[in-house]
Amino acid sequence: PAPLLTSRSPGSLASAHSARPAFAGRTRTPAARFPTMTAAMNTDTGVAKEDEWILKLDYEAFKQEVQDLGKRLEKEQGKADVDHIKKISLWSNLCAVVGLATMWLPLNPITVMALSLWTFSRWTTIAHHTGHGGYNRADETKYFNSRGFAQGSLFKRSTEWFDWMLPEAWNVEHNNLHHYRLSEEDDPDLVERNLQFVRELDAPMAVKYGIVGFLMCTWKWFYYAPNTYKELKILERRKLGQAVTPEMGPTEAFTLKAFIDRYIPGVKVPEMWYSFRDLMKNVLGPYLVLHFFVMPLPCLLISTAAYVNAVVALALADVVTNIHSFIVISTNHAGKDMYKFEQGCVPNSPTFFVRQVVSSVNFRTGGDVNDFMHGWLNYQIEHHVWPSLSALSYQRAAPELKAICDRHGVPYIQESVWTRLRKTVDVMVGKADQRPFPPELERTQDLKVWSSQDISANSAR
Repeated sequence: PAPLLTSRSPGSLASAHSARPAFAGRTRTPAARFPTMTAAMNTDTGVAKEDEWILKLDYEAFKQEVQDLGKRLEKEQGKADVDHIKKISLWSNLCAVVGLATMWLPLNPITVMALSLWTFSRWTTIAHHTGHGGYNRADETKYFNSRGFAQGSLFKRSTEWFDWMLPEAWNVEHNNLHHYRLSEEDDPDLVERNLQFVRELDAPMAVKYGIVGFLMCTWKWFYYAPNTYKELKILERRKLGQAVTPEMGPTEAFTLKAFIDRYIPGVKVPEMWYSFRDLMKNVLGPYLVLHFFVMPLPCLLISTAAYVNAVVALALADVVTNIHSFIVISTNHAGKDMYKFEQGCVPNSPTFFVRQVVSSVNFRTGGDVNDFMHGWLNYQIEHHVWPSLSALSYQRAAPELKAICDRHGVPYIQESVWTRLRKTVDVMVGKADQRPFPPELERTQDLKVWSSQDISANSAR
């Protein structure tokens, strides 16, 4: 994860079986769009001291150890992993029971937190790892299976993972584009560029922090749902052979603001990839109506006041879960110690595995309660190295992957989520820049420029 406001372009089949990369062509953005940062140089090597580890790295040996560990972890997955995700689902359902059973009462923190954790965990742990295929082989019931989880009908969406985002659209944007273009110029979740309008805003710092605060409270419906739907629409256009040109701005973020800009004189209007009616009918509307207004209808059997209490509790819980998810998602790949790259790389190449580590960060790990509250996003390094493993596998993998990185001198960063939030906000408001990976130190044989021919059938070649 880690979204926000200036996007890229298309990506792959809407299939939830998205451990595989899938891309569609994006116009490369000039490297000059990336801010630069000053680093202390080693006069002997001509390389910044923070980058000297690159000179000493045996890429092939690192890849081999990481791949071997991943294969072993995948082979060891089985009933215990399915039992584990069922336990986490039970915890999520218990939050739902508490929240739904008490939402008719006057507003109180227990109800709000329970409802918030229900929505949060259903996305970040259950839908996330299921959508990546983490249980495809181990779950004999096929419920926790990427090929169809929460997809195909409103009933499946509303009963398996109901949120502002359309699951099919999220699978395109996140599982394919973000995971296989991590921190490249066209990563849809590159925070530094996505918040460029805030970074460059000629306004007091308090105003910039205020904008970030607004995004924290609203980002799933204001930005993420519209923009992931845009990626799905672009993919559909390409599959139909329809033109998607650079002039159409496929790499620009598409938010609810686009529908307002149309009526403001002098404001540049972006390409309208779909209508507001389409967005409301297929993406935002079902969740808005069913979750906030239909679901609490039984409270009317108690009183009108009870129904109002329930609607208010659901609305506040939505703000809380937006903030919670923002804190653990936007911070995954942002900070002055996180690398960014000018060009793409071949999936599963040595460079690919290195990038997943040095452009991701872990938070405090260990223990299901701690991991539940972090949405298992505290294992972001392991998740990006092996996207299709189970949540339980990431707990097993973390110490072993860290040991491999230590042996090879590859930076493995793990800090408190609150430390990472501060570093992320510094990037968002322009106080800090992400670290550019020296292009002259790239393994050229691993680099790749994605084109319009790089669709699901050949993206990994």
